[in-house]
Amino acid sequence: MNDQNTDIYELSGKSPEFRTELAKQLEDLVPEAIADGKVDVVKLKELLAEDAGDTNERFGLFWPGKKHAMRAAQDPTTATLKPAKELSKDWDTTQNIFIEGDNLEVLKVLQKQYHNSIKMIYIDPPYNTGKDFVYPDNFKEGLQNYLEFSKQVDEGNKKISTNTETTGRYHSNWLNMMYPRLKLARNLMTDDGVIFISIDDAEQGNLRKICEEIFGEQNVELMIWNKIGTGSSSEKMKLIKRMRRDHEYIFCCYRNIDRAVFSKILVTREYKQKLVNKDNDPRGEYKLGSIARSEELSNRNSKNYYTVKSPTGKEWTRQFLKPFDEFQSLNNDGRIFWGNDGNQTPSIKIYGNEMGEIYLSSILLDYGSATLENKRLVDLFASPETPFSNPKPIKLIKLLLQVMPSNNLTVLDFFSGSGTTAHAVMQLNAEDGGSRRHIQVQLPEPTDEKSEAYKVGYRKISDIARARIDKAGEKIKEGFADNLAERASPLDVGYRTYKLSDTNFRKWQGSATSDLGELQLRLDAMRESADDNASEEDLLVEIMLKMGLPLTSRTAEREVSGLTVHQVLHGADDETADVQPVFYLNEHTKPTLEQLRAIVTELTPSKFVILDDAFQGDNELKTNLVQTCKSYDVELWTV
Repeated sequence: MNDQNTDIYELSGKSPEFRTELAKQLEDLVPEAIADGKVDVVKLKELLAEDAGDTNERFGLFWPGKKHAMRAAQDPTTATLKPAKELSKDWDTTQNIFIEGDNLEVLKVLQKQYHNSIKMIYIDPPYNTGKDFVYPDNFKEGLQNYLEFSKQVDEGNKKISTNTETTGRYHSNWLNMMYPRLKLARNLMTDDGVIFISIDDAEQGNLRKICEEIFGEQNVELMIWNKIGTGSSSEKMKLIKRMRRDHEYIFCCYRNIDRAVFSKILVTREYKQKLVNKDNDPRGEYKLGSIARSEELSNRNSKNYYTVKSPTGKEWTRQFLKPFDEFQSLNNDGRIFWGNDGNQTPSIKIYGNEMGEIYLSSILLDYGSATLENKRLVDLFASPETPFSNPKPIKLIKLLLQVMPSNNLTVLDFFSGSGTTAHAVMQLNAEDGGSRRHIQVQLPEPTDEKSEAYKVGYRKISDIARARIDKAGEKIKEGFADNLAERASPLDVGYRTYKLSDTNFRKWQGSATSDLGELQLRLDAMRESADDNASEEDLLVEIMLKMGLPLTSRTAEREVSGLTVHQVLHGADDETADVQPVFYLNEHTKPTLEQLRAIVTELTPSKFVILDDAFQGDNELKTNLVQTCKSYDVELWTV
């Protein structure tokens, strides 16, 4: 709130400060541990004495830089997102988002509007194999570091480099990158949400430890993915010491495992291809399942402990999984298989046409491979070489999407890479009629000048990802034309592109100076709230972010009494939309009270947001606007 007028709300120029929010929660839970607005750590320890662990001996993962990594997740940012309509597709209608920027800063920017609202996150981060990079984090000036890297400022131009073992702190660098990002990602997840994280052996052990610390040991599960799929060239796999590495891992980290629900999935065609028909059963192929325990594990006191005879007359005395009468009925119906010679342990036939849905397995077989996915990308880009190495298979990501209990959710991928997650979302929506939405975040990492991607004009990985989404969307619309014709709403293959940038509003430069001239320049700069180089659209997006409005919100320009204002719309069309905030973002044209009153009375917004400098120091005008807004039950906000 404004100190001068408690009827005016002021937007903060930074992302939420989580240390402050945590202190507020402690104040509600244990008010006796708060003194003079600060946490009394000694008192808190006294209250938790019986629950506190031994500080001398602790179990956990510790590495150089961990404290800084923890603070990195808590430190607020002044960063914002700038709209890039020229790099977007279907801006006015799409519900999908593509963000170009350092995902640590982006995750902080997204905290307000997406807090506790993302049901599924999938990431495929750098594996730290010595060939991939670690994001160039600088815990004191993360945003500035990114701006220099992306050449949005002149000095520095810091490069991303590979994280090799010879550089020192090999594992620590990777952990320092991952820890704050996972910490911020958890804030975005719904109470029943899950994050899937792909990884290999290089950091699997370390990743598990930080996941258990962030999400809780009981909320972490692990799947093994056989990445050598059907049709892959496994002979090309590099030998790892004495074994061929045919697998990778996918961690499933839940916000609360007791609330998370997974749907069953349809039995895959590849799974059914492993069915047999050893006795030419006219009902078709089947899978053999156990119907009897081994002799050693059988319980002689069980009511299902009995003797049966094979077709050759051999007796089998076991504890069976079915009552005797039911076993006999299955045997008479030819549903019991006794081996090729009719003299083996009995098994039950499970026919392919009877297979419906199964639970997700911790071992993932036949869910694509990088080799096959590379071939698909070559076809998609009509290129002699794939523009992206080792992409995750669409089939694998579709599986993870299918186990989610809703086909109308938002999926976040903040290590977007080539855009596989976006591709999978679009394709699955086309197949099952869903309306899933995706948010992609990708660093504008430069492509190798020797790569095929660079030769054909893709200068950044983010360029490749957008091109893939474009090409995949058109191919999906062609391939699923019949399905899409029956949809109630068109398939969304578009996306809004935003770029990470520094704030469009003046901010105080925190470095110390004894130069009175420099100090005066800073004070003069603070007199204007908005950067002169920022467009009204740039200002609008930043304010909407700080107010927690979705990045896909529709807006419209309105002319009211000679002033141009921006109106947020919720609804199918402008005429029937449920009107939300209205913004006046021109600090160079001072409005009259009559013009401001017209905005409030004609548009009747829930909130009216105006740049403070638009008043140009006229406190009487500001006071009168306050009274007008109060009369019409409109919240007045200044920036």
